[in-house]
Amino acid sequence: MEPGPRRTAPAPGADTVSATILIVDDHPAVRRSLRSWLVKALPTYEFSEAVNGEEALARLGEQRPALVLMDINLPGMSGIEATRRITATAPGVPVVIVSMHDTEAYRQDAAAAGAAAFVAKERMGFELLPLLQRLLPPTAPLR
Repeated sequence: MEPGPRRTAPAPGADTVSATILIVDDHPAVRRSLRSWLVKALPTYEFSEAVNGEEALARLGEQRPALVLMDINLPGMSGIEATRRITATAPGVPVVIVSMHDTEAYRQDAAAAGAAAFVAKERMGFELLPLLQRLLPPTAPLR
């Protein structure tokens, strides 16, 4: 059996979008649960994880994801500041804030930072997937 097509890695700093969704949350159980659900819902995508804003920015430098799911309350750099930096350096990469703190102030901060959307964690089960289907490219590149 011949191996399938391979995608070569882009040159460092290349302006390409991968078929990867970056999940940024400091709680391992949240990352695992979200990833497990999304792997089934979006099987053509790969998933990467970061525990804080600094790690998210480093991952962005390694491989430009198709989308970032960002918690607000993170150790070190906040999710709002990480979103601000991501949208400044990679304006084509949508950032969706997911937070258990659903307040108007957080929503305004997220919008001001350039977030594409805000989803309360308690509503993720029925709001997140339709939102991702609107924000993600219609087809993913070959893995």
